[in-house]
Amino acid sequence: MTPPSPPSGSESGGFALLDRGVQRWVWEQDWRALRPAQERAIAPILRGDTDVVITAATAGGKTEAAFLPVCSALVRQREKEPGPGIRAVYVSPLKALINDQYRRISDLCARLDLPVVPWHGDVPATLKTRVREIPEGILMITPESLEAMLVLNGSDAARIFHGLSYIIVDELHAFLGTARGSQLRSLMHRIERASGRRAARIGLSATLADLTHTAEYLRPGEGERAVIIQDPGAGKQVQIQVRGYVDELRGSERALAVCGAAAEHLYLSCRNGHNMVFANSRAEVETYTALLSGRAEDDRLPNPFLPHHGSLSAELRTHAEERLRQRSSPTTVVCTSTLELGIDVGWVDTVVQVGVPTSVAGLRQRLGRSGRGESDARLLVYTIEQSGPQDVVEALRFGLVQTVATVDLLLERWYEPPALRSPNFSTLVQQILSILAQEHGAAADHLYSALCASGVFPDVSPEEFASLLRGLGEHGLLTQESGSGLLLPGRKGERLLGHYGFYASFVTTEEFQVVAAGQKIGTMPVDPTLAAGTLLTFGGRTWRVADVDRDGGRLLVEAAPGTGAPPGFSGSAAGVGDGVRERMLEIYTGTTLPAYLDEASAILLEEARATFNANGLADTSVLPRGTDLFLFPWKGDSSLATLRSLLDRYRLRAEICGATMLIRDCTSERLQEVARRLAADPDPDPLAIAEEATGREADKYDHYLPPALLSRAHAARAVDVAGAMAALGTLSRR
Repeated sequence: MTPPSPPSGSESGGFALLDRGVQRWVWEQDWRALRPAQERAIAPILRGDTDVVITAATAGGKTEAAFLPVCSALVRQREKEPGPGIRAVYVSPLKALINDQYRRISDLCARLDLPVVPWHGDVPATLKTRVREIPEGILMITPESLEAMLVLNGSDAARIFHGLSYIIVDELHAFLGTARGSQLRSLMHRIERASGRRAARIGLSATLADLTHTAEYLRPGEGERAVIIQDPGAGKQVQIQVRGYVDELRGSERALAVCGAAAEHLYLSCRNGHNMVFANSRAEVETYTALLSGRAEDDRLPNPFLPHHGSLSAELRTHAEERLRQRSSPTTVVCTSTLELGIDVGWVDTVVQVGVPTSVAGLRQRLGRSGRGESDARLLVYTIEQSGPQDVVEALRFGLVQTVATVDLLLERWYEPPALRSPNFSTLVQQILSILAQEHGAAADHLYSALCASGVFPDVSPEEFASLLRGLGEHGLLTQESGSGLLLPGRKGERLLGHYGFYASFVTTEEFQVVAAGQKIGTMPVDPTLAAGTLLTFGGRTWRVADVDRDGGRLLVEAAPGTGAPPGFSGSAAGVGDGVRERMLEIYTGTTLPAYLDEASAILLEEARATFNANGLADTSVLPRGTDLFLFPWKGDSSLATLRSLLDRYRLRAEICGATMLIRDCTSERLQEVARRLAADPDPDPLAIAEEATGREADKYDHYLPPALLSRAHAARAVDVAGAMAALGTLSRR
């Protein structure tokens, strides 16, 4: 049979290297051409001797860029090395993304007779048993499920991962600089060790600030050898509008950034077509979905508004995704970052952001959902400010100005750099226990070699590792076998390993299952105040609590009229970095109005600049207010927290208020004097600052760390001496 010709316009070099079955599948998709990233990825991935980072716009074909050559290589490997064993592992941060990518590649893999298996909490146990008994093909899995597989099937790990050749990490940016990212890096190393061979690691992402450091994350010590493939896209046109609103925001409305006028405009803009509305919390998703659905009901329209967040059941989330994907009726999904990542819901007409964007990179991910082919991408942002501001901070309209700064940086293709230099001791505790369970005990030097000397946790010295092991022993997490000296899980360690929450490297909260008419519709945090009769907004509908089964962990609800409050979902706001705050200062001192502002937001920005100039903030960072004063350093949250600690050494009581600091009972002269003394002091020691801090136990296993290691973890996570000293320097320069 004559092999198919390459797609029209495709460079034949890369396409010609693909397996003939893969070539035919591509040809049958009727693609006009392979995309540049797809073409360039083929040769290095097929070689299999180097790691590859692929960055391209959302919906830019990154999945196929990885799987076309990976599947080609696996077909050829099967012919040369027949036998059982997982040959490729695809790791995703979301179960829903696994389901979506499984749908995308299952047809290709079926054509090639390559088994592909999704593995997460919603996958039937019978399928998992079959994979354990006869491992083969491609495994699609989350870090937590991969952790559980190694802990529970440690003796079989070498057989399961025999022949492993590729590890694909999707949405790589979501792992960088996080506890989960440290866990994943350890897991990649561990399954390679189990297989006895090096597997090429492939990272996929739409938004990466520093590709060199990203490659180093994939394989410590070998980042320079990785092949980096960038495809910025064809420069799609973007239509952006930022709309400003003022409202009397008090109490829960202020916390949820709910505005009736904004909701009304949102309804009129999104009742038709196919759209995605991003809110910054699950509670906001529920509140806006209920408001918008209520308006549709008032207009006697079929309800196009559906919620999507991680606490809803898989069935409800899938229903919302399918409505967008099918495009058979008007659909607007109100969601959190669960749809910020690469789940394929097709293209949407408009992406909406309600409230201040959490980050430049996140906004870029969201915008990538809009625009198809030659169509422009459309972004609509709602900013909601307090009417009748009662103090200078409210009058400066931080939310609006931060939004403008974020959009400006987005248009310049600037993204926040990830915090990659952290010892991640909490995750190291988890990985020590996990390896001891997988390998039924291990010597201390073996653990250090596998976890630290290997580069997985590169910033942990042998002395610190020994201190950590001693601390874990004192807490009962570890014990040492007499005679052999092997380390084993202690009693408390065994209890941790036996709890389902162990496999996650992040803190998990106890939750109720929410059950309606016998069907699970989602989960919500346990609330001791919940009682029968309470009205709740969940899944975009109003429910009455029928019964609270605390022993069984179930909340039985029934549909009810009226309006309820959303559950008290856990979570915290993302920190703001130096880059956004520094751009905010440029906006205050500027005079031009961005073309994307509507009339109301332009007026609000002019008012904010007038407040800024009337208070002399272009020339000074200090603004006295009675016996107190405000300090405007224009630095990120870590810098402000560090500066607060330094001021506390001189008995200045400072509170962080968004982009500013309120210093109680202090004069400008006193602050200037403290700034001079701090500048004259020896450079502050980050560890000393961390030792003085409160609330240091932020990560899951921090409470088991020896004090010195806890201080170092906090210093790496939350102390920015350079930023704090730069902020102090503004007192003398401006």
